[in-house]
Amino acid sequence: MNCIFCMTLDIFRLHVPAEDTTLRRCLRVYTILPKYCKNPTIRNTKAIPIVQKIRNIDQRLVKKTGFSWRKKWAEKIGYPIKQCVFKDWFCGRASIPLIAIEKLKFFIEEKELTELAEQIDYVSSTTQEVIRIPKELSPDLLYLTGILMGDGCFSVKKYGRDGNNAFVVILTSSQKEFLQDKVSPIFFKLFEINRISFQYKDSHWPSWDLRKANKALYRFFVNIIGIPSGKKSEKACIPDTIKQLPVREQIPFISGLIDSDIGKHGRGMGCTFRSKRLIDDLLILLEKNGVEAKYYGTHLKNGKYIQNDFSIPKSQIKRLKDVLVANYLPKREDRLNLLFSLAGIGERSNLPASGSFS
Repeated sequence: MNCIFCMTLDIFRLHVPAEDTTLRRCLRVYTILPKYCKNPTIRNTKAIPIVQKIRNIDQRLVKKTGFSWRKKWAEKIGYPIKQCVFKDWFCGRASIPLIAIEKLKFFIEEKELTELAEQIDYVSSTTQEVIRIPKELSPDLLYLTGILMGDGCFSVKKYGRDGNNAFVVILTSSQKEFLQDKVSPIFFKLFEINRISFQYKDSHWPSWDLRKANKALYRFFVNIIGIPSGKKSEKACIPDTIKQLPVREQIPFISGLIDSDIGKHGRGMGCTFRSKRLIDDLLILLEKNGVEAKYYGTHLKNGKYIQNDFSIPKSQIKRLKDVLVANYLPKREDRLNLLFSLAGIGERSNLPASGSFS
């Protein structure tokens, strides 16, 4: 499955007014032109048509209504903006806040704004690195969503005297090699980020954290994809962005959950979730793919946490294996071996170890 799914993701949802209390805190479309960079990259080249289109919009509106339109634009944006800031935006010397482009909807046709949004590839805060923002769902992106739903955490912590927020995406696994060799390359490919850190956790269950502090990345998964932030265990569910896809195209999300939560469980595969809603979503999704999973009720963990028991019986594992092979396989070797072993296949000959299939 190498296709890119056709659902367009709304990039303007990266702006959060309650948190972006000043213009400096707003996420920005990267619109620095090559002539203002010492070592230009493809990011600067891709800024050229965006800046040109915004400049054309300004010239057209100035000719129609005069420079007063900029004042009205600033009022819609909602932050104090100096006249020199507009000049920096129009010449490509400073990146334009996403909220500024979104508020152009009051001055131009919807079609023109949509075409402008489709040209936006790179976003950054004022202090963090520029990253690429996917505008469509791909198998790899759905896989990341699944694994982050299972073992991910989206943390916001305040720091400094100004009360700034640090937005961090964290993915935990007992296998550092899996995070380094299988997961981090997907982050690099999809978001074109520069680096990811790995941190060992010497706790009751020793594990590794894949960590990336980036506001745009955090908001992409929380605000656009729909993974809950903070303690998500009780409120987790399959995000609506995924539910709206054709059923077969949701399978990479299941592979991500297998590589995080769904492992050996009784004679088959499964796990316990605190969220009953997530189990209900999974039961429906698997049933539509011909796999009969079961809900076995609840029990208490440590005498106080309610856990919902989810299981795919051994009799259904072969069907599950066939669905995954036809769409997108898990990437953890131990989970792959378990899947094929329970399906009655001793060796995975003539099949890739992991990844997607055409």
